[in-house]
Amino acid sequence: MCSSTNSSSSKTCVRRQRSSPRQKLWQLDITYHCSIIGTCLTLKELRQVAKKFDLALKDEMSDYELHGAFVNSACTPNEPTRHIHKLLEKKYSQTIRTFSKATTEKEVVRLWDESLDSGNVGAAFWAILTGSEASVLFLQRVIGEIHMLSHISGASTRSDIRSLGKLRDQQVLARDTYDKNSKLMEKRLRKKDMEIADLRAENERHFQEIQELKISRQRLHELEQEGKCAQLELMVENVTGQFYKALSRANQSEKSTREFEQRVELLEFEKLSAEKNADEYQMQLKAVEATLNRMLDSHCADKCELSNTSACPLSDLKGMNVLYVGGRASQSAHLRAMVEQCNGGFIYHDGGRHDGRQRLDSVLAQADTVVFPMDCVSHDAYYCIKKHCERLDKKLVMIPHASLSAFAKGLEEVAA
Repeated sequence: MCSSTNSSSSKTCVRRQRSSPRQKLWQLDITYHCSIIGTCLTLKELRQVAKKFDLALKDEMSDYELHGAFVNSACTPNEPTRHIHKLLEKKYSQTIRTFSKATTEKEVVRLWDESLDSGNVGAAFWAILTGSEASVLFLQRVIGEIHMLSHISGASTRSDIRSLGKLRDQQVLARDTYDKNSKLMEKRLRKKDMEIADLRAENERHFQEIQELKISRQRLHELEQEGKCAQLELMVENVTGQFYKALSRANQSEKSTREFEQRVELLEFEKLSAEKNADEYQMQLKAVEATLNRMLDSHCADKCELSNTSACPLSDLKGMNVLYVGGRASQSAHLRAMVEQCNGGFIYHDGGRHDGRQRLDSVLAQADTVVFPMDCVSHDAYYCIKKHCERLDKKLVMIPHASLSAFAKGLEEVAA
């Protein structure tokens, strides 16, 4: 085994003269092994190699220990090291062919800059280290940029983890609130159903009384026809009074029944609205969790087999410039990271707090689509944006509120 050295400290390393067109992994300077293992291979690939060759690695071995074990063995041309070399050659074959066509260092520098812009850093790094000769100055630049990218990636990951934790807390709170509201609504509906059943039973009783009174009235009419009106006059008055009282009670019961039915309909509408809002928040949380999980997955930093396919959980904006107007300025850094991870450009305007109308007109001209939260934007900015998008037929996406989850859901609509 050979010891590893931090690649960032090797500022004076000089590449050896090569006798063959391409170098093997174990032939490279050991100062490059740490950067190669950490940048060009995923932890999943390392664990697969360890399992394939039945290496004596602990089951509970941390990612750092796994990385260090392969770095220390990279200078020895054993079977695992040879397998890793073949894996890298196959994995980055297209990039290797591209770099091999470069005849001057200027062309190699240009290809490296393009790889940095596109995110294809691991492939370009492997092609440069094992390919044609390059100057010490250029190699120092490449090593330095790889080192700084690791710092940037770590800082971004920590920020995303904090955001994900907050979103999960919000999800738990939303679910608890929804469960409480659902139970309360069901209890109130059961109570109203019982009240409606009682009123309907009472209404049925009143209806029967009315039917009996109608029969009595018919009998009175028959008695009048028989000439017995004088004897039954008092009875008629009493029965008539009872009839009108019963009719009044029946009308009042029917009115109360209608009022309770209207209240029940209103409660059912409120329940449906609450369920709709809960579903919308759930969809927003799932969208942002899928985006953040993709951003936190180390395999996503390399060439993912799901990239640019329908199976990829991350929306592809295909280079569109997304203008976000209003909201909270403190969230703009997170929103920018989400848009750029989705292969898009991000432009921000605070909706008129500090940025003026003239700048709004300027950024509107640069944008391919516009997103703004309806609860956190000025009326002047809203009418300006709407008029501009209608005139130039640009896509306008209005999200319900200024949050990371709502913005992530809006990006799905932009990319659709």
